[in-house]
Amino acid sequence: MANFDILFFDLDGTLLAPDHATISPRNLAALAAARQAGVQLSFATGRCLGLIEGIARQQPFDYAVTSNGAAVYDLKENTQLFHHAFSPEDARLACQIIDRQADFFELFVNGEILLTEKAHGMTATRTLPPWHKRYFWRKSLPPIGSIAQFFDQGAQGLEKINLVECDPALVARIREALEALGLFEVTSSIGSGALEVSPKGCSKGRSIRWLCAQKGIDIARAAAFGDGSNDMEMLRTVGCGVAMGNAGEAVKAAADRVTAPHDRDGVAQFIEQYVL
Repeated sequence: MANFDILFFDLDGTLLAPDHATISPRNLAALAAARQAGVQLSFATGRCLGLIEGIARQQPFDYAVTSNGAAVYDLKENTQLFHHAFSPEDARLACQIIDRQADFFELFVNGEILLTEKAHGMTATRTLPPWHKRYFWRKSLPPIGSIAQFFDQGAQGLEKINLVECDPALVARIREALEALGLFEVTSSIGSGALEVSPKGCSKGRSIRWLCAQKGIDIARAAAFGDGSNDMEMLRTVGCGVAMGNAGEAVKAAADRVTAPHDRDGVAQFIEQYVL
């Protein structure tokens, strides 16, 4: 019998190769072996649902915890199990602070990305990762004229506000203003030029605990893999939190074990040694 019943995986810097788009052959083989042994697999990512579809096609997964815990999906049944959106009031406060200072930011709404027309026009020239740009070329919600229009339409389904490829000093100012209100979860998974803003009380760890309780899975028999600050609570929540070798020291300190870096198949190494 396998040593765990379910495994949760962050994507960027954890399960994925350095291209942020593919799962390495060794990691794919380890995932398949775990699933063959009866272990369930779940994404646990800051990405919204629309940003994981290509990854999910590479290897069948059972569940997806997305937008830093704002949504949980059963991928086998293609159904949403849980949704934790901003209240319209809190969404307005956060967006006003960000919109006053940043030209480009993303709204994660009901599993997809919503941009203003101004931001959408910038996607071709911004230094976004190729996989991120492909999303905007392939699909996205129709852009809106302004943030005010989003609130005029009711601001429903806002899961996360995402700043990427921004000036670190600008990000620091926005983070300070948001944290001073005490109304949001503010984290980052990809460096000082990015920021992730979620509803208060929303996290990967809390949604994982909810999912395990709903499915009758002992949280002590769950393991999770991550590398960023938005993974720390998740690593503390499960029975075995696994930090990647490329994670920062604070993330490693929050984990029970440290595996090899993501570009050396750290996920596969842990599964081969401790799961199967």
